[in-house]
Amino acid sequence: MDRGMPKNDASYGFEHYRHHHPAQRSHLAIYKSQIESGDDSGFFGSPTHGEAFQRPNYRKPFRQIEAPYGGHDHGPPELNVDRQLLAKNGMTRLSLVPRSSTRLLIKERYSYASPGESLQPPRRICSGSSPNTPLPQDLYQGLGPDQNFISSSSPSLRVPSSPSFQVSQRRNLQVPRGSRDEFPSLPFKHHQSSIDIPHVDIQRRKTAANHASPIVNGIHLVSLNELPDRVRSVFPFPLFNAVQSKCFHTAYKSDDNLVVSAPTGSGKTAIMEMAICRLVTGFKTNQYKIIYMGPTKSLCSERQRDWQAKFTSLGLQCAELTGDTDQTQLRNVQNSNVIVTTPEKWDSMTRKWKDHTRLMQLVKLFLIDEVHILKDARGATLEAVVSRMKSVGSSVRFIALSATVPNSNDIAAWLGKDHSNQHLPAQREKFGEDFRPVKLQKFVYGLPSKANDFAFDATCDQRLPEIVAKHSHKKPIMVFCCTRKSTFTTAKVLANHWASQSSRDRQWSSPSKIPHVSDTELRNTLRSGVAFHHAGLDAADRHIVERGFLEGQVSVICCTSTLAVGVNLPCHLVIVKNTVTWQEEGLKEYADLEMMQMLGRAGRPQFDDSAIAVIITKQEKAKKYEQLVSGEELLESCLHLNLIDHLNAEIGLGTVYDLHTAKRWLTGTFLYVRLAQNPDHYKLDGDTILPNLDDRIGHICERDIQLLNDANLLKSGYRLSSTEFGDAMARYYVKFETMRFLLSIPPRAKMSEILSALSQAEEFHEIRFRSSEKSLYKALNAANGIKFPIKVDIALAAQKRSIIIQAELGAIDFPASEQFLKHKKQYQQDRAIIFSHIHRLIRCIIDCQLHLQDGPATRHALELARSFGARVWDNSPLQLKQIPQIGIVSVRKLVMAGINSIDALESTQANRLDLLLSKNPGYGEKLLASTKSFPKPMVTVKFMGKEIKQGLSPKINIRAELGFLNDKAPTEYGRKAIYVCFLAERSDGHLLDFRRFSARQLGSGREVMLSAIMLNAAQYITCYVMCDEIAGTLRYAELRPNLPTAMFPPEVKARFFDPPPNNPKPSMNISRRRSKNEVSSGLASESAYGVEELFDDIDDTDMIDAGESL
Repeated sequence: MDRGMPKNDASYGFEHYRHHHPAQRSHLAIYKSQIESGDDSGFFGSPTHGEAFQRPNYRKPFRQIEAPYGGHDHGPPELNVDRQLLAKNGMTRLSLVPRSSTRLLIKERYSYASPGESLQPPRRICSGSSPNTPLPQDLYQGLGPDQNFISSSSPSLRVPSSPSFQVSQRRNLQVPRGSRDEFPSLPFKHHQSSIDIPHVDIQRRKTAANHASPIVNGIHLVSLNELPDRVRSVFPFPLFNAVQSKCFHTAYKSDDNLVVSAPTGSGKTAIMEMAICRLVTGFKTNQYKIIYMGPTKSLCSERQRDWQAKFTSLGLQCAELTGDTDQTQLRNVQNSNVIVTTPEKWDSMTRKWKDHTRLMQLVKLFLIDEVHILKDARGATLEAVVSRMKSVGSSVRFIALSATVPNSNDIAAWLGKDHSNQHLPAQREKFGEDFRPVKLQKFVYGLPSKANDFAFDATCDQRLPEIVAKHSHKKPIMVFCCTRKSTFTTAKVLANHWASQSSRDRQWSSPSKIPHVSDTELRNTLRSGVAFHHAGLDAADRHIVERGFLEGQVSVICCTSTLAVGVNLPCHLVIVKNTVTWQEEGLKEYADLEMMQMLGRAGRPQFDDSAIAVIITKQEKAKKYEQLVSGEELLESCLHLNLIDHLNAEIGLGTVYDLHTAKRWLTGTFLYVRLAQNPDHYKLDGDTILPNLDDRIGHICERDIQLLNDANLLKSGYRLSSTEFGDAMARYYVKFETMRFLLSIPPRAKMSEILSALSQAEEFHEIRFRSSEKSLYKALNAANGIKFPIKVDIALAAQKRSIIIQAELGAIDFPASEQFLKHKKQYQQDRAIIFSHIHRLIRCIIDCQLHLQDGPATRHALELARSFGARVWDNSPLQLKQIPQIGIVSVRKLVMAGINSIDALESTQANRLDLLLSKNPGYGEKLLASTKSFPKPMVTVKFMGKEIKQGLSPKINIRAELGFLNDKAPTEYGRKAIYVCFLAERSDGHLLDFRRFSARQLGSGREVMLSAIMLNAAQYITCYVMCDEIAGTLRYAELRPNLPTAMFPPEVKARFFDPPPNNPKPSMNISRRRSKNEVSSGLASESAYGVEELFDDIDDTDMIDAGESL
């Protein structure tokens, strides 16, 4: 190449683009191969029907290669300079996004082929082909003899410009100093530093603008010309790839539902963006909502950030709505057009909002990413939500994206063609592995093992060097491990193996520079080019490892599955070592989605044309993973596993109100589609399976409705509706069998009885009692912190669960005896399972007892809720653990000195605390300062008069004043919003009133007005106030009206009496704060808690307001 751009410089733009836009790499490889091979045919240079390509015989020929930058400053500086030159001479407009591509003008002299010569297409490595396989001839169709390569952003196109794009284009242009001298007006004469551009007439440009599109895998690639200028900037490339182009007509030019099944990394996200662009261009106002449903919170966060940046120019706001959403972000939802959420969150929102019909009507586009999670346990929620959206009759459009699955036609049948043609299937596009941008070879190794998962992990470490040697090809490796500890041990195994080998036998080269990290163990493994990476590692060290991997200083990363999402670290070889992972409830099999995300890290489109993914698992699981990676595993529904729970939720929403609507709802599910295809897979009918599908559906609906009615969860009659208990079951995601246990709690239940019911919950079915654990739980049962010890032989799973709960609340250390150590990991797993469910279960009990107006049971349930929230017994000295500087050792020291509550701690001198806790002077002062922010609610009660009517019991009026004893009313504690519960109870246990406020509502005090009918002269009223989920905050005040006996009718005197109290009273208030604000009395009819608080700290009121505003 004489005085032209060096080959590596020409490749820069392609490598940069392919790295950031891997979905477009199929046709980019062709451009690059032409540059590197010196082929002068151009992208469309192949002859058609045997004719030689006729080129104009220019005196000073030049070479144009299309670079897919879409007019944006993503490429080398030469790109923008050339477009500026063309614009100066009237050949293009910088305010327009190029229709198909922008040309890189390469300073390379060569001669055109003569008319008699034929041009050979370039050769490249295609997915699934050898390096010598030529591309299909039809790829080069489209240009006639007189058609030339000129920018399709020619003025002759007459496309209206975008002012915002004009500004951004001018800002991105970086013209070097002296450009006017170096780049004179066209036509150019030959200058040493100039780029030769021939004269091109207008007619030729018009002809070139209409040239045929390139063809890949038999699919004509669609140019961005097909989109209006307004939405073109959403897509940072000039051509849609084959997958996107095949779906373009349905996604952008129709309103039909669409199902796309394609390999990972094939650019499916752009298909959803096409549908959004269609909606934007079709609506004159912003009175619509778009729902994007992703399988994980991390994926949703990534999508929200990406789309907020992309769609802001179109006037769209994108909001995230997941368990990580805080109150400020929630308020943004009402102003957002695009809501990015998870199935569980959207289900909880649509279950909660009363005005859900109005909300559903605003939703015009529903985007389902990774719809193949239908086969996972979480897929039942996705299926229920989508079926709910269909059943309300709104004109919502569905776009569902899936990995390669064999029965995507069933998903299409489930979604239907559109809202008015549900009997017809949705449009479906299916793409095989040949559309994967980088060919991926997959291997599954099943190792024989009867050991537990931890022991099997060690077995995998022994086989790992052999597998690496076989598949690595001395290229970057990523090993996914089940636990954080496993990442370190695996990295150490590989580093030691590498160090023990000769330089010739090593599977990766020595690092030229060892990255500097703070972690000592990490520093040791990095000497061998191996690193470990997990969330517990210092953030700076994690960043250094990631950068080192990208720069080649780190050849192997041993990491947890969290690295499969978010951080872009592609590699050549991915190894999933052991197919279980540590979750909150212990070691569990990876979800299929998580597995595919990890395997998807294999493949570096900017470097490789192939990649390798390896799964190491137990021998009995090998077949399952072989089917998974080959895409042969059929999608089956999981809705049948908790069908009655979802049916109850639909009855509560009103979408199901009789047998007919129940059948209609069920026929709209994916379960119905699969029941027709694979009836034997679903055990829904008991022993008898009816042959006719409609009869079977009717039988299932009748049975479940009857079960709900028998359990007092719905009101039967002309129209089905949920009882308050059914509403609570749906609100808190309680299983049907669990609900039956919770409704069996006796009146005026004690804490031990409530705890017993909780321990039998179906949510804990995985926690089984093993005979080998009996000695462990007998030892725990005998410990001092067990408030309600089991007084019979421990042999049941429910007893085991009760002991685990009490041991946690009592801060009981796990027994140190060596005979118990083998059970410690299982104990920790079981404890995690229990406390992941117990908060919503106790709140469900509270709501049920509130409806029954059972004062004692409600109080005891609230006390358990505070204990569960604080992880200590509410009225025990362990409440001191809630102060940040105090641990269990400090608690014991303080208790020995007679300080057994936060109130007692606050009244202790600072120097005494220094002495008791063996701390340096000044520690006590800091400790006392931190107690000032601990919330101290207060309540006072005042008698406001009585009403007496002949023959009736007297009624008294009461005013309760609520507030805080703190100098400044707190609104947060422990980074969580504070909520205050108020409860009024008559001395016979009858619940008079219950309210729940956020702490900010009590900043200047609050008054509650209520009344109570008194049944005898000895009765009195007790008002309680407490902070939700904060132990040691209960306060109360009593009101004894001392009414004369003569005021009561004779029969009332004989019938009613007060039972003796069954629990000690908490401390009363020692001061009071007045307020003039009044609140009307009455028992709260709404839920005591919002379901969103099961997943985050959003206030119940805020949630309802946001929902109604939508």
